[in-house]
Amino acid sequence: MTNVKFEIPIKIPKSSQTLGDNALRIVVSYCTWLTLFFFMGWISKHLIPKVRTLKPKERMFWKLAMVRAVSGSLSIWAVYLVFIDEKVRRDFSVATTDESWAFVTILFGFFIFEELTLIFFDIKYHTFSKELHLHHIFAFNGYLFAAYYNCGHYYALKGFMLEASTPFSCVCWCLLKLKLEKTKVWKINQWILINVFHFRTFLEILWWIDIYHDWNNIKQNLPVAFTINMLVGLITISCWLTPYWTYKKTVQYFHPTDWNVEGRKQKADDEIDKTS
Repeated sequence: MTNVKFEIPIKIPKSSQTLGDNALRIVVSYCTWLTLFFFMGWISKHLIPKVRTLKPKERMFWKLAMVRAVSGSLSIWAVYLVFIDEKVRRDFSVATTDESWAFVTILFGFFIFEELTLIFFDIKYHTFSKELHLHHIFAFNGYLFAAYYNCGHYYALKGFMLEASTPFSCVCWCLLKLKLEKTKVWKINQWILINVFHFRTFLEILWWIDIYHDWNNIKQNLPVAFTINMLVGLITISCWLTPYWTYKKTVQYFHPTDWNVEGRKQKADDEIDKTS
């Protein structure tokens, strides 16, 4: 008797949602992040007296840091969708689900809020956060393409896992502004932050491996704009931003001061650490 081998085709999930279907969710997401921005400022000012003594520029960045910390915690959701739910892993380029759509649109609303607020900050205080703008523009474009073309949600989720460093980075900056850089809490948070940046490097390597194995599928099914944005963004992050931030945060562990403009002296209370 001859054994007949055959493969059962894997059903690739493909949500029928469109960007238009989610327009309201994106608007609500943006408004929620903006409301959180003002709420964080109000509650911080009432619960932490030191915040009231900060300069206006620092108070605004404090509120923005708080919102980023909340958004960074959503990296746990990304991990769940990729490694536990696993539906989007059935096809890295094509698979989308209603759950991944919820994630993509909520984070798309966040990056709209992030860029508009950062532009306002730079105009108001005559600054230019090139590293922060650069990697958030790549993120904004990536989520826009993922929503517009209804594809590549796996890569959008994978990319946001890198934001796991954000809550610890924001805590670092806030503790510095509260003059708590000599406490054990600050040192523990900084030690965790440095190791999370090392973990980011590991995730970026895994991302490159995924692209290598999925390259034929990417060429066939991902729009060119999505692919170029992802590759250029990943090159920028893995070859420049992550190593740079890892180095700066390691130095900061031993010399706990704010840093903003490389090679220039600046008053400690007027510096802004713009690491994501």
